Amino acid sequence: MPSLGDFVHTQFVLNIPKPSASFRTKTVIVTGANGGLGKDIVKHVIRLGASKVIFGCRSLARGNQAKQEIETILKCNPDIIEVWEVDLESPSSIKTFVDQANRLPRLDVLINNAGIRTGKFKIVYDTERTLAVNNIGTFLLAFQLIPKLKETARKYGVTPHMTTVGSALYDVAKYPEKHGDDVFAWFKDESHVNMMNQYNLSKLLQLYTVIKLCAIVDPVNTADSNPIVINTLDPCFCKTGLAGELKGGAKVFFKIFESIAARTAEEGARLVVQAASAGRETHGLYMRAGAVQEYAPIAQDDARATYVWELLCEKLEKLQPGIMQSLQ
Repeated sequence: MPSLGDFVHTQFVLNIPKPSASFRTKTVIVTGANGGLGKDIVKHVIRLGASKVIFGCRSLARGNQAKQEIETILKCNPDIIEVWEVDLESPSSIKTFVDQANRLPRLDVLINNAGIRTGKFKIVYDTERTLAVNNIGTFLLAFQLIPKLKETARKYGVTPHMTTVGSALYDVAKYPEKHGDDVFAWFKDESHVNMMNQYNLSKLLQLYTVIKLCAIVDPVNTADSNPIVINTLDPCFCKTGLAGELKGGAKVFFKIFESIAARTAEEGARLVVQAASAGRETHGLYMRAGAVQEYAPIAQDDARATYVWELLCEKLEKLQPGIMQSLQ
């Protein structure tokens, strides 16, 4: 967890420059693009020249509304943005989305921005919903799109990116020490769940996944002449729609704190776009405040990371047979 001084600097002092790397000719997918960080990420990549931007949204109506808002503001060609439906709680919806993406001429950037923070307990994918969406659903989609990113790298001689929006709160996550054989299934029992911790835990599990994924897909010493970049980042504490599912006192407290300390979504989006255009030196790493930051000790637990990785891969393979073969 950042120190108080670091938090104050990051939230109130840090100058976050607008991203300047060219996205010319690039095709970009942004999940959760209809609000919060997503809309501002899209504005930046279009300003930087992206040829095609795909909105991955649960609601086509909200996605199309966001598309119209952005086109009105930027006065961009209406052919640039396409709105596609994807529900990260549905394997069939994810598969339909992946099939559409595979028909694209190219895919240069995948930004895993969609996620939830909820105060209501619900079981999805045989686990608590926050972990289901932020981990199982997110990587069920992302893993299936890696072959398309690799194909684009080979065909066009470029360096595609897969960037996952994380959070510095991973460092305060409480990981259960006695969870039995399956940490995901353990959270099916509501008595095991602290809803204030679930989001933080999901971000820790995301880091474990990215670390292990990058040891398989184009590791630092790869012989592949056209590798891709996979990284993750903390976009700072920003005003987004993340608290939308919180209720009661938790939501009131969050909104008050947000009004005092949060940066704008546009500023957070700058950091996301910087990560999504950063060099190979960021592969497998975590960025904060616009620079690579060393993982906190909790994220460097290799035994735990290996356990989470193997368990997650097993679950993804059951949901979409052959998904792990696609990473080879």
